[in-house]
Amino acid sequence: MIVDSIEMENFKSYGDKQSIKINKGFTVIIGPNGSGKSNIGDSMLFVLGIRANKTVRVDKLEDFIHKTDPPKKHCYVVLNVISNENNRYSIKRELVYNHGEYKSNYYINDKRASRTDVLKLIDSFHIYLDAYSFVLQGDINNLVKMTGTEKRKLFESIAGIESYKERIESAQNDINGLNENLNSMDAVLLEIKSMLDTLEVDRENALKYNKLNKEVNELKFFLKVKDRDRINQELAMYNGNIEKSQSDIDNLENENKNLSIQRDEAINRIKEIEDKLDAMGGQEVKGIRKRIEELNIGIAELKTKIGSTGESKTNSEARLKTSREAYNFNREQLENKLKEKKNYESYLKGTENSIAKINRELEKFRQENYENSKLTREINDRLAAIDVEMQQANDQIINDYDIRTIEQELSGFSRENTMNEEKIKEESIKVKDLKWKIDNLKKNIKEYSEEINEVNKKFLTVRNKLNELVTMKSNNDVEIRNKEKELRGLNYRGTASPALREINSMMETESGIHGPLGKLIEYEDKYANAVIVAAGGRLNSIVVDNDSVAQMCIQAIKAKKLGRLTFIPLNKIATSPDRQKAAELINSGNAIDFVRNLITCDPAFEKAIKYAFGDTVLMDTLENARKHMTGVRIVTLDGDVLDPSGAMTGGSIKNDEILANRITKAIAELEEQNEILKSEISFKEKENSEISSKLADLTRKRDISTSNINNYETQLQESENSIEAAKTRIEEIKLKIKDAEDRKSNFEFKKNEVKMQLFTLDKERKELFKKLKELAPENVEIEKQMEEELGNEMKSRENYSSKLAQIETEFKHFTEKSQELEEKITGLENEITKFTGMVAEFKNKVEAMEKELEENRAKENEIDSRSRELYTEKNQVSTARDKLFENIRKNDDLISNKKAIIAGLKTKIENLAFQLETINYEIENTGMEYIEFNMSISEVKQKIDENSREIEKLGAVNMKAIEQYDMELNKYNSTEEKYKTLLSEKNDLIDLQNQIIEDEKRIFLELFDTINSQFQKIYARLSEGGEANLEITSRDDPLNSEVYIKVKPRGKHMIKIDALSGGEKSVAVLALILSFQIKNPSPIYYLDEVDMFLDGHNAEHVGELFMENSKTSQVVMVSLKGAVTKFADNLIAVTTDKHGNTKIIQKRIGEGIGKG
Repeated sequence: MIVDSIEMENFKSYGDKQSIKINKGFTVIIGPNGSGKSNIGDSMLFVLGIRANKTVRVDKLEDFIHKTDPPKKHCYVVLNVISNENNRYSIKRELVYNHGEYKSNYYINDKRASRTDVLKLIDSFHIYLDAYSFVLQGDINNLVKMTGTEKRKLFESIAGIESYKERIESAQNDINGLNENLNSMDAVLLEIKSMLDTLEVDRENALKYNKLNKEVNELKFFLKVKDRDRINQELAMYNGNIEKSQSDIDNLENENKNLSIQRDEAINRIKEIEDKLDAMGGQEVKGIRKRIEELNIGIAELKTKIGSTGESKTNSEARLKTSREAYNFNREQLENKLKEKKNYESYLKGTENSIAKINRELEKFRQENYENSKLTREINDRLAAIDVEMQQANDQIINDYDIRTIEQELSGFSRENTMNEEKIKEESIKVKDLKWKIDNLKKNIKEYSEEINEVNKKFLTVRNKLNELVTMKSNNDVEIRNKEKELRGLNYRGTASPALREINSMMETESGIHGPLGKLIEYEDKYANAVIVAAGGRLNSIVVDNDSVAQMCIQAIKAKKLGRLTFIPLNKIATSPDRQKAAELINSGNAIDFVRNLITCDPAFEKAIKYAFGDTVLMDTLENARKHMTGVRIVTLDGDVLDPSGAMTGGSIKNDEILANRITKAIAELEEQNEILKSEISFKEKENSEISSKLADLTRKRDISTSNINNYETQLQESENSIEAAKTRIEEIKLKIKDAEDRKSNFEFKKNEVKMQLFTLDKERKELFKKLKELAPENVEIEKQMEEELGNEMKSRENYSSKLAQIETEFKHFTEKSQELEEKITGLENEITKFTGMVAEFKNKVEAMEKELEENRAKENEIDSRSRELYTEKNQVSTARDKLFENIRKNDDLISNKKAIIAGLKTKIENLAFQLETINYEIENTGMEYIEFNMSISEVKQKIDENSREIEKLGAVNMKAIEQYDMELNKYNSTEEKYKTLLSEKNDLIDLQNQIIEDEKRIFLELFDTINSQFQKIYARLSEGGEANLEITSRDDPLNSEVYIKVKPRGKHMIKIDALSGGEKSVAVLALILSFQIKNPSPIYYLDEVDMFLDGHNAEHVGELFMENSKTSQVVMVSLKGAVTKFADNLIAVTTDKHGNTKIIQKRIGEGIGKG
């Protein structure tokens, strides 16, 4: 790296803008005191940054600015540097006055930068200001005056010891912090251990609960997955059915497309026949044909209604079949319940007989023992009374018809609501299907209407376009006749030469031949004369791909002796560069352009164009062209030519050839347009015919769809009304259910009171039996057995009564259900009869209309025997068309049926999908994994119950104990691990601290010894045999010792530096500074008057040493000694003008006087 130059303005004594070149080698700055020599070094430090003990001689920032009146507010210095990689850097610092204060701005290569950016760049150049690369005035005296401790710290600074001290201090701070943390962790570990002991018992219970609960959840999850699999299987089956139905629909629709194409062909053929018959039959035929078309449409509409009504009938028949099956099943259940009812009535009657018998026997037994004692009699009397009361209470419970009646009511309400909900579901499916059909039909009608509008627009567009095309062709025909007339009026009768005709013939069979150049270019008419004259005969030159093709062509015309032609092979043709004057003329703006630039052609032919036209320049008039003639070829718009030699060619040009070519080309273009127009006219006529046919078909389809919508909307309204009625009835029943449930609740409350009474009586009876047993044990035992037998029979009666009540409720349900199904079957049978009648009615209308159709067709056939063949063909085509319509309708009916099936399946799928969605949601949100259990579903449910009972036995469980225990355990382990880590870190830090201290000593002593060795050598040279030495007070503890400089000038004894003369001190200090510089070399050294106290002899030695150092680094020195300058490579002389501005004079001396 070198400093190339310094630029400054308004910096200290440099008021004017100055640029100082700093050459390689040894540069000496000389001049009188106060002239600004040292300000050059200050300018470098101003940019490089003032660090450590390197200072510039100012008290405040504004002192950097040159003193003027009025005072200036800014200054700057630019340091231009070239790196070792030959990269140039411009480092600038400016001082500006802004808002009452001075601020510094830094720039690198004219881009704003921070001071940090500048310092980083300087560090990359290895300029070390703290290592005496810049030695300023006073540095020598400062170094002499340093104490031993200060000198040692200087060595520490150069060795970088400060970073070691910081690391040692940081390590000690870390050790102190670790000791505090270790003490805290001891207490924390004891506290956590106590908490763990307390939580362990609760944790075990919580883990057992989790295990049982986990198994319960897994088993429940297993059941959910099984439900999901079952539903998925059903969905797969239904989707498969839908796919098959959809496939059938697609096949039917594809078949309909093919049938529609055949039908459209038949309709077009009928129209063709009718067009022929129109010319033959007149108005009567038209009227008959119109009626036939009306009948065809009417028949198609009726057949559509027959199809839709038949579809409704089929649906009703399917529902009737389902209802009859349900009715038969219901009747079987009713008969079974009747049998059960008779059986339980028999059981109940037998039980009541047994109860009556036991009561009689018990009463007889008590009566026989009645006279035994007064107490016994009283007890027996009370027991008899209790039996009566309990019998009455049991009878009240068993014969509680109010509750059973209410339960029957609730059962009936529930059944009715279920039926209503089923009805809503059925009608909703029907509504959905009807809406789907209506929406599809409306969509079809909309599409038909939109398509009709589009077809109408297209018809008008096509018709207008057809008229436009016919007009354009007519105009072209007129234009062609006019052009041919104009061509006949010309004198030019151009014919191609035999050679050219041969080449034209070869172009049809041989590749690589493009034809005459004149045929390959285009240009504006106003440039025609100039183009023809500029190129001359070269326009007839034949353009070919390469010289091989050119040779083939030449040999062909040579063999037939057809003459000569010039060929332009594109691969070999050479062009000359533009003449200088031609380019100047174009650039001057006096010319229009090069002629070649006014030509339009294929880019592949550009070299041929350059060959033909060269650098010929086009100008507007001959008068203007004369001003620029000679040395350039010029052509005017009139075709006058000025040769570069000065020759001029001009006159009139016969343009018949140009005009003939232009007219011939125009005629060819018009004829080509006419061929295109003929094709377009033919296409448009055919398109017009097809559009008319399509328009009639679309109108018929729209009318049929409208009729079907009306029918479906009537059915839709009926279904919606039925749904609303069912919903209203459901709401009414809900109110009745609430009332019945309230009444049931009241009766159940009373029933519970009776049961409580029974409990009290039974308790009293047991107490009485206990007393009786004390009085007459043998009698009590017998009576107790009879009482137990009675109780068992009464329980049996209660069970039979309850079961009988349930059977009666179910019997009533099946009875009502059978009545409902009978009503539904009757309704469906009536509906089917209605649909059958409608179908019959529609068929009768179709039959009548078909009969009328046949009559009209017969009339149409009778009109003219000459059209018999046409009528026969028309009838055949009409029959085929009707058959196609019928087939399309049948397919449409099948499609509708399939779609109805799909709609029903989709409803089932929706219900299953809802269930599946719920199950999937539950499965997905459990976050559990599926586990297969080798158990049946019932075994799984049993296992769930067992685990649930075990969970209940655990009672209240502290679930947080697991987490708390784990947290505390983790905390304990983590704390213990941290404790061990911190202890290890502390030991590592102690080892590191000791290692850093040893490294610090070693680095310091290595630097000290290195500098001492250099110091001894350099001083011996400067002092011509003197001796010098650096001493340290303790090598064992060097960083707490002192450093002293001892020297022995030649002929004297060894003394400390303080005792030397000024010159001797300077020599010794300079030797030490040079030792520092050798240890940390810098690409540039600046020394300010370091030879101040040296005599001429010593100054020469110093100058010679600096000259040697300048071979590897730039050395810049401010000197007052002439003895130094003779070793300089460059001199900078400094002086001041009368205004106090520093002026410089620079001189490059060469290799240095001292060397010579």
